[in-house]
Amino acid sequence: MNLFVYLLTAASCAAATKIYPEKSSQPKSTHSSPNILLIITDQFRFDAWSEETTPNLSRLSKQAGATTFTSAYSSTPTCTPSRAGLLTGRSPWNHGMLGYDKDVDCANYPTTLPRVLNENGYTTFVSGKDHFGTNSDGTFISQGYENLQLYDGLTEENDHYDQWFHSIMGDDVDPLATGNLTWNAWQSSPYVFEEYLHPTAWTSSRAVSYLDTFDFTGSSKMFLKASFHRPHSPYDPPKRLYDKYTSMDPSLPIFQRNINPGTYDDAYLNTTTMGSEAWNGDPGPSASFLSRAAYLASVEFVDEGIGDILSKVEETDEEFMIIWVADHGDMNGDHNLWRKGYPFEESSHVPMIMKHPTSTSPPKSSSAIVEIRDVAVTIWDVIGKLEEVKENDELINGLSLLPILEGEKEKVRDYVDLEHNQVYSDNVHWNAIRGEGGIKYIFNSFDGREQLFNVTSDRYEKRDLALESEYQEELGVWRQRMVEQFEEEGRGEEWVKDGELVMRKDNSLTHSPNFPCL
Repeated sequence: MNLFVYLLTAASCAAATKIYPEKSSQPKSTHSSPNILLIITDQFRFDAWSEETTPNLSRLSKQAGATTFTSAYSSTPTCTPSRAGLLTGRSPWNHGMLGYDKDVDCANYPTTLPRVLNENGYTTFVSGKDHFGTNSDGTFISQGYENLQLYDGLTEENDHYDQWFHSIMGDDVDPLATGNLTWNAWQSSPYVFEEYLHPTAWTSSRAVSYLDTFDFTGSSKMFLKASFHRPHSPYDPPKRLYDKYTSMDPSLPIFQRNINPGTYDDAYLNTTTMGSEAWNGDPGPSASFLSRAAYLASVEFVDEGIGDILSKVEETDEEFMIIWVADHGDMNGDHNLWRKGYPFEESSHVPMIMKHPTSTSPPKSSSAIVEIRDVAVTIWDVIGKLEEVKENDELINGLSLLPILEGEKEKVRDYVDLEHNQVYSDNVHWNAIRGEGGIKYIFNSFDGREQLFNVTSDRYEKRDLALESEYQEELGVWRQRMVEQFEEEGRGEEWVKDGELVMRKDNSLTHSPNFPCL
């Protein structure tokens, strides 16, 4: 059941929401390539947007030239690895980050999205989360962005948001004072400071300021990445939105966790050690409700900020390609799991909208299998530089979605690879393939257990087809496809031996040999 489809039922509880207005008429510059707005939301589930919760994103999806991708994925669904794919246009094996490693900050990728744009007449900006760390001298790794206003949500960084916050509130005031919440907490609390001090409001205001001050009559084009840290935890929305959602009926389906008792979900059941950053378990119905309610409230607050940015874009009356994507989802307690890093839909399936800069075609929905790596490749294609970029970097294997946007193709691939090295626990360590027809094959590398789901008919993966005799042949087909993928990538006998997948119980690789910062 769609996690958020029942919000209309609860609309009587809703406060007024901000929706960006229709465009006004302004003088228009002429550019051979469009300006580009890339909106990223962190830990934003594929099913977390709706007419009621995210009216601004919903309106974007209904504009001429907009394509909503309903089968978009994050191949390595934690923060930095997924962003490495978006940055480079490469698959996990090719960009080298097979999981999350907070101890390695890499500035050595030869080809990055903003660097290519810089070289082709764009001025590049980022507002919000970059998550690429710092150089040895403490400066931020820019990856080619020329103008940075960062909020990475890392305690060890004194980023631009932190400096701004302390300049207003004083050095002794903790920006994370709300409810003693941590970066990966499942608990929630209303934000204790004024709304304008919230990182979400700061991110949108900085993006709006960039748009306000950019000279659209000049020779340069604009590439703006507005990258929201929320709805990633801490779940700390403004009190007005926290109250809106926590006052709803806890029995509504939107607040129920998707659990399948008697299956492998039971392996993640934990009722005794649900600390603030627990990755698995059941904290009880009351705590689960407050967590989900605050998550939804955070989603709506992010949408308000996106609305401010989209409103300013429309005021410019300039041609913009607009893209919205999430880096990964949030389990929200489904399958007794929290946070991200899992193969399940709540974690790996992400929302994605692309709005063609000049198309007047009606908005459409596409079920094509796409992935975060395709974003950079599509942008390079839009500016006419894709072939040149690929000639200079043979590891780029994302696919351009421009043929889908322009109606020339209905799909660009038959399946996509997903994976993550060990995270939280030794047994959370997997590879997967999402194929056509809704099929998802999962190989759990720790113990060799296989799972097979049809996410078209079984959206929240409650029926494991790998356990049913009539699906053994299909199970073998997808197993063989993974074998062939590993062999084509040259992963070696640690991954495939004698034509069979290999368990890697004690061998979890954080980086492939293609990682340029080993």
